Order: sequence, then structure tokens, then C-alpha cells
Amino acid sequence: MGVSMRAGMGVLGAAVVAVVLGLALTAQAVEPSFARWLVAGDPGDETIREYWQRAEVGELAPEGLVDLGTMLFARGFTTDAVTTYRRALKADKQLYEAWFLIGLAEHSRGELADAGEAYRRCLKKRPGHGWANFYLGLLEEQLGDSADALRYYEKAFTHAPELADPRVNPEVLSSELVLGAQLATIDRSSFEDSLPLRYLQPDAVSETLRRIAEEGPVPAASAPPEPLAPAAAATPVPAKVPPPAVEPSPNPAPDQAPPPTPAARRVPTRAPTSPEDGSEPPPAGEAPYGAPVTSTSGEARLLPLFPWVFSASEAFV
Repeated sequence: MGVSMRAGMGVLGAAVVAVVLGLALTAQAVEPSFARWLVAGDPGDETIREYWQRAEVGELAPEGLVDLGTMLFARGFTTDAVTTYRRALKADKQLYEAWFLIGLAEHSRGELADAGEAYRRCLKKRPGHGWANFYLGLLEEQLGDSADALRYYEKAFTHAPELADPRVNPEVLSSELVLGAQLATIDRSSFEDSLPLRYLQPDAVSETLRRIAEEGPVPAASAPPEPLAPAAAATPVPAKVPPPAVEPSPNPAPDQAPPPTPAARRVPTRAPTSPEDGSEPPPAGEAPYGAPVTSTSGEARLLPLFPWVFSASEAFV
């Protein structure tokens, strides 16, 4: 009797393990909801897909996950971006930039409480973060707390004085505390256009974009091999056949509009720190946070990077 029970339990255990493994494999094969809106052949969307596939097999470092979140955010998938940023924080709790970007994402969709918490978590790890101080000040001003707003503005301009310049930070035009102008409403499109998004590994993102633009996306390892094209003699082409039209991207469901593609994002740099703020100094050779980026031109670089694929090759240098 005991032997029979043990044998039965063993069979039951094996069946449970098989079911669990089957469910895990099924879940791994299911693409996220944003994948169906990605345009096949578009270098930017193919870069998102490749980064996601690498993340699923554990090939992306935490910084790569942050950059994937930034690509999703720039593409309009804000919820997926926040999920990806939090996934990066699980892998590296010291990624203060992930908290800042979560704050931007929540702020952009009006979740002010969640945005404020994310900004403060960023500042707890990096008190001299100029952009986080500024946007937390802007948030406090929107909530009607002028005293706290002025305090955060002062910190932002202390660590990154150029943030008071509208050419660097257009959002100062929305603040009556900074400019002395009356603030009636927040221009949502202006706010979203000026979000300072940046990649943590810009060279890796640019190289992937360029490779996909030149060679096409790398097929997934699990994808079946494509069938061979039939011989030309087997399928003769009529003499006057017009070229086939490019197949349009699938239409979204009637009850669900495709997410909008945001405009270009302004790229922040890193904040200078002082012994008083208690944070570590920036790495050697790194530009102070908030300083203009001059690696490509005197102007601040804009995101997303996707249009660079179709511009001059030096945009990737």
C-alpha cells in the first residue's frame, strides 16, 4: 500500500511539474501588449523589439532595461515604460535615473502623487540631481505649495544654473515663480515635448539602430527558418505587372486607438555635486548634469534617436 501511494504521488508530482513548465513556456512566448503596435521594418520599433527579446533571456544589464523603458516612453507606451524602469530597479537599486524617469512618466500622465514619490526617491540617492529638483519644484507649484516649489527651484538652479534658461529648459516658461508670469493652465503638449529623456547607454542604442537600419533585425533564436523562395521558372512574372504595394500596418481594434508617438525629447545631462549635498561626484570625464551636450553640436541633443537613421551618418558618431 505504501509503495503504491509513493508511486502515485511521484506520478502526480511529475504531472504538476510538467504543467508548471508548460505554463512558463507559454508565458515566455507571449509578447507584451505593446508589441502588436510596433511597425515591422521600422528601425526604432525593431530596436524596441530586439531590446525586449534580449531582456526576456536575461541579456540586458539594468542600464539596458532603463534604455528600453526610455524607448517605450518615447514611443508612447508609458505604462510599459514604468514597468520596465521598475524591473531595472529590482536588478540595481542604486539606479537613481530610473526613479527620475518613473517620475517623468507619472508626471506626464497626471499621476502627481506617484511622480512626487519617484522624484524624491531619486533625490534621496542623488541630492544634486538638477532636473529632479526642478521637476519636483514644478510639481509642488502645480499643487499650490509655493514655498516647497521655490526651495526645489533654488536647488535645481544651484546645481544646474542653465536650467533657468528657456533655451535649455522650456518648462521655466510655465512657472510664475520662476518668471513672474501668471500660470493659468499647464500646456500638456509643451510639457511632454520638453521632458529630458536620456539613454544610459546611448552608444549601444545608436549602434543597434544603425545595424538594424543597414542589415535588418536579427531573427529570434526560436523563430522557425523561413521557407525557400520558389524558383523563378515556376512562377513566371507577367510582362506588365505593377509593383506590389507596401502592405500597411495592421489596423488597431475599433475600440482601441494606437498610442501616439511623442515628439522629440530633450536630453538631460548629469548634475554637478558639491560636498554639501552628500552625493558622490560624477565619474571622471562626465559632463555635469544639466550642462549642454556638445558631443555632436552646440545644441542639446534630442530624443528619440530613431530619425537619426535616415539622416547623415555622422549623427551616430
